[in-house]
Amino acid sequence: MVAITDGAKAIRVQLRTIFGHEVPVMLDWYPVEQKVWELMSRVARHKAEKETHIQQLLHYLWRGEVGAALTYVRTAVVAQNEAQRAALRTYLEQHQHEIIDYQRRQRTGKSIGSGRMEKGVDQVIGARQQGKGMSWSPVGSKALGLLKVVELNHQWEALWCPDQAAI
Repeated sequence: MVAITDGAKAIRVQLRTIFGHEVPVMLDWYPVEQKVWELMSRVARHKAEKETHIQQLLHYLWRGEVGAALTYVRTAVVAQNEAQRAALRTYLEQHQHEIIDYQRRQRTGKSIGSGRMEKGVDQVIGARQQGKGMSWSPVGSKALGLLKVVELNHQWEALWCPDQAAI
């Protein structure tokens, strides 16, 4: 199993708690792209330079070429703000084993982000919780989610009537 996430530490901790061991993480493409845009907006000296650098970095990262992206940041990017350039390098270095060849993965029909899962959760659980006058606690939301998973997996009878399900 591999988790597609934005790389947040809290998610890693939750995965370790749930599964009892480290779960390999693949970074969702969207947050990678957003991070490059955010940091290069603070690094580049002007708009044209920013667009050139972003295009080149995303070209490398889309193909999983983190080493080439790091080399590009070190050698080709002249920073307006050196601290932000260092932040971009640090981000890429810390996540280099989690940035994959998104192009190849997409070509084979595999997901490159968590958007489908998030949309599914929103449609299945979020829509149910948005009824007029409703308010939900975190515990109630989690319980609703677990029950919905049981229902969708056709395990309702086994959960509520285990003696009958065994027959």
